[in-house]
Amino acid sequence: MIKLPERMAGVPPYLYAEMDKVIQEARNSGKEIINIAHGDPDLMPPQEVIEELSHRAGKPGAQLYPPYWGLIELREDIARWMGKRFGVELSPEDEIMILIGAKEGLTHLYTALCDRGDYALIPDPAYPTYKTSVIFAEGMVHYFGLKQENDFLPELKEITKNLHKKTKLMIINYPNNPTTKKGDITFFKELVSFCRRHNIYLIHDNPYSEIYETDPPPSILQVDGAKDIAVELHSFSKTFNMQGYRIGWICGNKDMIKALAVVKTNTDSGIFLPIQYAAIKALELYETFVPGLREIYKKRRKIVQGYLEKIGWQYYRSDSTIYVWTRMDERFKDSMKFVIGLIKEKGVMIGPGAGYGRYGEGYLRFSLTQPEEKLRTGMERFLEFVNP
Repeated sequence: MIKLPERMAGVPPYLYAEMDKVIQEARNSGKEIINIAHGDPDLMPPQEVIEELSHRAGKPGAQLYPPYWGLIELREDIARWMGKRFGVELSPEDEIMILIGAKEGLTHLYTALCDRGDYALIPDPAYPTYKTSVIFAEGMVHYFGLKQENDFLPELKEITKNLHKKTKLMIINYPNNPTTKKGDITFFKELVSFCRRHNIYLIHDNPYSEIYETDPPPSILQVDGAKDIAVELHSFSKTFNMQGYRIGWICGNKDMIKALAVVKTNTDSGIFLPIQYAAIKALELYETFVPGLREIYKKRRKIVQGYLEKIGWQYYRSDSTIYVWTRMDERFKDSMKFVIGLIKEKGVMIGPGAGYGRYGEGYLRFSLTQPEEKLRTGMERFLEFVNP
């Protein structure tokens, strides 16, 4: 038998890939599964985006290799959008690069920036890809806890006490998955100052910036001096329901992006041109499409929160992201055991907090990616499971 590399031993199975086995068993037993775990929007992209994709796919030249950095027209539109939305000035030539989704960009970015044995500061709880990307780059993970008593923000003084001399980068994500915490500009200023002081690259994963009810979340690049040490990743997935299209962008520090470009030009050949034109169309529709999307998520958020209030569960009060993050009551200690039981007995799938890290244990993540009727049905079953 061929032996896998040692670094693969540190890579856990992807959270929902493991849960899929339990789901399949439940389906085989005749249960209808309601999935309120995945961050996979059920909603469609704007019709004009679909039409643009179809139109461009049928034109001569659509099959050609695209520019490695992405269409300059798309990068110029992104620069304008970032300027209007955040007041951030970016050069489309060397401060913006198109990605095959933010997940791909994150994975390759660690390879571009880290030497073997370098340390990366990773939040806990967090999107699991942050950890695995460091492992693939043969880096070392140094977790910092996001605790409810600190409002799910990193405790920079505590991080400083244990900072390793080989710490190379730090990743943050606000509005946050899974906690739903929204960052603010004061906090971002502290982060930029911290990273500049310790000569650490700062990566801000920002796919949920446009899903909110009040007070638009900021960009890390709004902070003076942020571009000296930081990049920010954005996605079309949640803002325009284009998750399967696999397109996003990275912007900010041009040297970090140039290093990423070296990796990407040697590992992929860019994004299908019609998808990039569809992304251009999506940005054109931002002001007419996204407000309605926010209203849909607002209604769904209130449905989930309302059911949690019925049983007295304490959810984190946030109006951001496509999730609701709640603490389990004292009867339940093991979030994975809870979720597996819920699937087996009621056919409902939610996100176990432990799947996002040690500090996620004791919590559950509800996704708002089902129509209201199905969301209500899932929450009714959830209540029946909690209070049989």
